[in-house]
Amino acid sequence: MKTIRAAIFFIVFFSWMPLHAATPAPGTSKPASPVGAPPPPPPPAEDLPSVPPPQFPKAQSKLEGWKQTLDQVEAALRARVIYDPMLNELRNRTAAAQSEARELISKIQPRLEAATARAAELAPNPEANAPQSDDVKLERAKLVAEIAARQGIIQQAKLINVRAQQTIEAISDRRRAIFNDSVLQRSASLVNPTFWVTVATAVPVAAGQFIDLLTTWARVLASQPLRAASGFVIAAFVVLGFFLSPGRRWWSRWTKRDPEIASPSPLRKTGSATVIVLADTALTAVALLVLYQALVMLGVLPDDVSPIVRALFIGITFGFFFVRLTIAVLAPGRPTWRLIEMDNAAADGLISFAVLLAMVIAFGVVVDAINLAIRAPIELSIASRGVIAIAKALLFMGALRVAAATEAADETTPSPSTAVNKSAWRLLIPVGWVMATAAILGPLAGYVALGRFITIEMVVVIAALMGFVLLSRFAAVLVNTTFAFHGAVGRFLRQTAGLGSSAVRQIAAVLGGLVQLSLIGLTTFVVLTTWGIRSDDLVASMSSAFFSIQIGNITIAPSVILGAVAVFIIGVAATRALKRWLEERFLPETSLDVGVRSSIGTGAGYAGVILATLIALSYVGLNLQNVAIVAGALSVGIGFGLQSIINNFVSGLILLVERPIKVGDRIEVGTRMGVVKRINVRATEIATYDNVSVIVPNADLISGQVVNWMHGSYSARLSVAVGTSYDADPDKVIEVLLDIVAHHPRALKSPEPFAVLGNFGADALEFTVFFHVAHIGIDAGAANEVRLEILKRFRKEGIGLPNPQRDLHVRDLDRIEALVRELAGAERSGAP
Repeated sequence: MKTIRAAIFFIVFFSWMPLHAATPAPGTSKPASPVGAPPPPPPPAEDLPSVPPPQFPKAQSKLEGWKQTLDQVEAALRARVIYDPMLNELRNRTAAAQSEARELISKIQPRLEAATARAAELAPNPEANAPQSDDVKLERAKLVAEIAARQGIIQQAKLINVRAQQTIEAISDRRRAIFNDSVLQRSASLVNPTFWVTVATAVPVAAGQFIDLLTTWARVLASQPLRAASGFVIAAFVVLGFFLSPGRRWWSRWTKRDPEIASPSPLRKTGSATVIVLADTALTAVALLVLYQALVMLGVLPDDVSPIVRALFIGITFGFFFVRLTIAVLAPGRPTWRLIEMDNAAADGLISFAVLLAMVIAFGVVVDAINLAIRAPIELSIASRGVIAIAKALLFMGALRVAAATEAADETTPSPSTAVNKSAWRLLIPVGWVMATAAILGPLAGYVALGRFITIEMVVVIAALMGFVLLSRFAAVLVNTTFAFHGAVGRFLRQTAGLGSSAVRQIAAVLGGLVQLSLIGLTTFVVLTTWGIRSDDLVASMSSAFFSIQIGNITIAPSVILGAVAVFIIGVAATRALKRWLEERFLPETSLDVGVRSSIGTGAGYAGVILATLIALSYVGLNLQNVAIVAGALSVGIGFGLQSIINNFVSGLILLVERPIKVGDRIEVGTRMGVVKRINVRATEIATYDNVSVIVPNADLISGQVVNWMHGSYSARLSVAVGTSYDADPDKVIEVLLDIVAHHPRALKSPEPFAVLGNFGADALEFTVFFHVAHIGIDAGAANEVRLEILKRFRKEGIGLPNPQRDLHVRDLDRIEALVRELAGAERSGAP
């Protein structure tokens, strides 16, 4: 709220500034320009000597080399046929040229600014009558030439940077176009009988080539049996070393999930699932990687067989990862350890389909590698990819059917737990059916690549979502546990850094949010990788957008904006520290009263926020005169739309400057009486004697009537009224009243107390005694003490207190008496 109020104050402040002010200070008058751009050099005078511009041969050579590189890349991109490896090479060359150009700009920029500053210092003073010496003119001419030469190099480097960015974007567009063409490429239909005749003819030939390949590898292994056996022995040692290591006990403790545990802790639950995926997958991947590298280094893996073995190991690793990830998330047979809400029947069924799907995925990877190694006919590759895509789609349909059947059973026999905890995974069932159907119809219609892409996308999406659920929950639990009150980091921050528990919890909340955002971004990127988006393109786009975004003719630099925000935050933090130091350390040591100290602290806070805002605006290169113009234009709308807020705001400034009331004053506003606790920008807080906080708008305090008991002086006159009977002696009553006040410790001797007979009341003589106290805020209770003493003394002195008396006069009493007698006689005679 303080920042918002300061921002409002900033707008109003600049709305009052004259639109045609004098020339602003150099630090605030620079026009809006990109951060880092050098200021314009001083215009050269006509009488400056001619100086040749300095040469920078190394920089010029680099610029020419980068231009030649970009020309070659752009020429290569104009080719009709280009493959992905070539695009990667072209992109790497372009990115290298762009990075070197940025480094050259950052290297020359400080020297250009230094030369510009020196030239500005040597500029002639218009008010000076004496002409400049020839040495000064020669130095200025050299600086002007140097500035022009360096600006030329920077402009060329910026042009290289822009061209490189455009070339990178063109490469990305070309890569996406190639991806779209490959996915939507039309092939033979799987329902065409002629196609299967061709495939049947190609199968024996491909099988013979594959058998020959395996025979050749077998001969290589038979010729070097010791080397072949050594590779498997090395892999076996790796596996045994893992199982026999001391970490095996820790690993088994975390991977063991006891079904008897009714409610495992969140850390144990998510940590066990994470260890199951990471440890088991890492064991498989490391063992296969060691075996592959051992076979390659021992020379028993031919070049023709190496891609097949590599594909086999990759398929096995991914299949094992997919199965272990599914088991970790679904926890079959252990509902208390399950990370998503699902019954046991659905979890067991989905695990079976996950195993079959992993086997089909690994088989498809190996078949593609075999077809590529033996150079199989294109019809055989199309048939294998189409059949595998249909098989994956059918398995997905089976898994979706299991999940849908379980959901129908839950709706038939609902329970409180299933009614409350509906699985978000079931929302994917309709989308999954559509994608699985498209994956089957694509190969049948002749779009095998499209069907294969859809099944790959489904596998990636399912794996990415399960991984996100696992990692997000584990990260949230880990952060909360680590930053808990008794956690390691939480205890360290409290005991070492001196942070409170609330500050540690806030740090944990911010860190947890950043981790969740990072996981969301990582999951999104993993899903988008199947669409032809590469990490280097994404990072380059984000980096370029971070430094500059062009929207029409407006250039927005998020990095500069973040820097300005950081400057503003630092300024506000420094302002609060200064305000705290003034209010707690410096001002209490002075002789100033509480109201003055409060006004000084509040004013320092406002001034610091305004100064931080001005510095932040200057950091982004915003001309403050333009801000004044815009604020002046907005002042009309502010005057109508925010009239009440601005009125209270200005009234608050008047209260702080004029100080008709101060913090600690005892005031009366309407029927309310209390002590001023705080004067804010919009309203003033008053604490009544009923311990109730009353928020009074500042405009009411300025325009209305306010009784301030402590304005100018804390001394005040109190009065106590008392009534006596008409039989009391007035002189004695006044004497007793003055004696009571004279002996009261809080009543002042000067001004002298006095008592008067104020009025002849209907039932009593009305007296009033007046006396002064030193501090109305402290001694206001003296009036009550005087009343109690008056009651005691009056009883002791025999002074009677008034008793109200009333005379009742009844009319027509004779008629009423006759009527009563008549009624009594009728009752005795029994007459009605």
